[in-house]
Amino acid sequence: MKPMHTEPEVLAGAAQAVAGAAVELEGELSALESTVTTDNPWGADEPGTLFGAAYTEVLSHALETYGSHVQLLLTAAEGLSDWAQQVVETDLAASELFTGLHGRLGA
Repeated sequence: MKPMHTEPEVLAGAAQAVAGAAVELEGELSALESTVTTDNPWGADEPGTLFGAAYTEVLSHALETYGSHVQLLLTAAEGLSDWAQQVVETDLAASELFTGLHGRLGA
């Protein structure tokens, strides 16, 4: 089994990219929502009212689902950022430990 190699800079960059995608998706969803909820093109007669009720229900669910994806992306970005920070902190702690051991050995 190969040892795992992580580069904190790459993880941090990926975190920024994922967070950027979340922000972009959120903006696009907002624009989509304002576009699809502005008018009532199906009319106010009985068939139009029935269609409008179903359309609104499906639209609401779809927008909620896509909105939750924004949060999932932000959570993933935070996880990547935390991982990068943990790698840096672990490497620093290990370096300090070895430096301390080296000093105690008098080498």
